[in-house]
Amino acid sequence: MHSIHITAALTSLIAAVVFGLVIHRMKMQANERLVWLAALIALPLQPLAFYFVRVPLDHWLVSHVGAGSRAYAWLVTLYAPLTEEAAKLVPLLVPAILRDIRRENVARFALAIGLGFAIGEMWFIADRIARVPQFAGVPIFQFGGYMNERLMTCMFHSAFVSLSLLGLRRNLALGFAGAVALHWLGNFPISLMNWNVGGFGKANWSIIIQLFLVFYLVGAMAWLWRLAFGFGSLKRMLYGRRQCPACGSEYDPSFFAVNAGTKRYERCPHCKRWQWTTPAVNESTASGPDVRQ
Repeated sequence: MHSIHITAALTSLIAAVVFGLVIHRMKMQANERLVWLAALIALPLQPLAFYFVRVPLDHWLVSHVGAGSRAYAWLVTLYAPLTEEAAKLVPLLVPAILRDIRRENVARFALAIGLGFAIGEMWFIADRIARVPQFAGVPIFQFGGYMNERLMTCMFHSAFVSLSLLGLRRNLALGFAGAVALHWLGNFPISLMNWNVGGFGKANWSIIIQLFLVFYLVGAMAWLWRLAFGFGSLKRMLYGRRQCPACGSEYDPSFFAVNAGTKRYERCPHCKRWQWTTPAVNESTASGPDVRQ
């Protein structure tokens, strides 16, 4: 067995356990069987979209605009966002799933669809790597980059599809457009590297992309947390409940503050004074929302 297949199996197991437990324990009203059905349907969608939509589309585009044209170079940046975000809507063709998705449980279905889609993509990419002769003798521990990237895509795909699901009841076209735009933005730095924009070279662009992915991952995690638990819970997750040293009141933190370790210089919403605050003594409210089923 090729070492990349072992890496893919290990990565899939980690993703399934970590994200699966989160999805299972989320305190959101939803038919759990339908949640997992959506994840299962999403498993083969990435390779199916690639071979049956993206490849024929590429052949058609090359024959009409030419592989070396500037138009082609820009249009190919839309391949993954358009085909993959459309593919993630396939679970909605099951009427029961479509009916069960609501604003209150969008995060749960988004994580399930994103997880299934990302695991399918893991094996698709692993298969393509296995076909490259240069990787034939590469040991497992040298595929750490693959593992990190594939685990991040579980979060990215979930964040992307959440926009489509949010627009399901009001404006699906707008939600889908947002998902495509967010997906395109996440992939675009790779195109910039391929074009060597700025003349930085591949090595420097690789560093830029890694830094970009870190910030993009934090943004995706913050968005999904807010979608699941609300804006206030996101601030509590980052900073905990705060206690005013002047009036003794406890309150949710503000993003407008100066951070210095566990202390923050911020304005108390009760006594209206600016001062250095510390975490509240009662940490039970600082641990974030309960996600148990």
